[in-house]
Amino acid sequence: MKCFYTLIFLAFWSQIYGQTFFTTDYIALAVPQHYDGDIYFMNLETLTQEVRPMSTIPNNSELLSSFPNLVSNVTVYQVEKDGGLTIGGIGISAKNEIYQVIYDFSQTQTLVSEEDGKPKSVLIGVGVRMVAKVKTRKACINLTNPFSLVANSKNITGSLEVRVIGLASSKINDLIPTTTDLSPASISVALQSIATIKTQMYAEETIVTPQYIAFNLGDEALKRNNLEINKLNTLQPVEASSSKKGD
Repeated sequence: MKCFYTLIFLAFWSQIYGQTFFTTDYIALAVPQHYDGDIYFMNLETLTQEVRPMSTIPNNSELLSSFPNLVSNVTVYQVEKDGGLTIGGIGISAKNEIYQVIYDFSQTQTLVSEEDGKPKSVLIGVGVRMVAKVKTRKACINLTNPFSLVANSKNITGSLEVRVIGLASSKINDLIPTTTDLSPASISVALQSIATIKTQMYAEETIVTPQYIAFNLGDEALKRNNLEINKLNTLQPVEASSSKKGD
């Protein structure tokens, strides 16, 4: 039976991305924030980009054309004894620790500016997210790879949930599974839900509300292991007047 669930996992994993998740320099906000600033809007009638405030743009699926960057990445937070979250380094577990692992699939655009003379870039857009809250029974588990969670299912406990970021419709709401455990079967169900939700992104009834999903403050910030979640969530969105298009 375990082998059966593993095969299901592999099938849906390839269906979702055709590639594995990987860590990037972007740090996912544990709680994405609503974004109401300016974006680079793709005018589908003229096929040209315009800098426009979100308040002037209809929140329908046509807005997705303005988010050309597809990003799949992982952010690992370590949960401290007081409940706070700190960046979990390279994502390799210690024994008897608790982690919150965010596996993101997002469709975004990158806005770049400067903060205190240093480059700052943020990802604005929508996506689907799988969040694993993991307590480890042994060290050296690679938390950045869902395959590793399946392989180490006897050495971890916790919960798993699927979250939708900036996409809303009655069909999508019906596709979100309830929070469950970290068994191979649960991971397979979560990945199946993500694959199905993706098929609804461009549906006519889908309402698209861009969110501030992740940020990057450069190498200096990434080397610090004590970034606190309250600092992440108090960063201000990039102002259009100081923004320029990212890669």
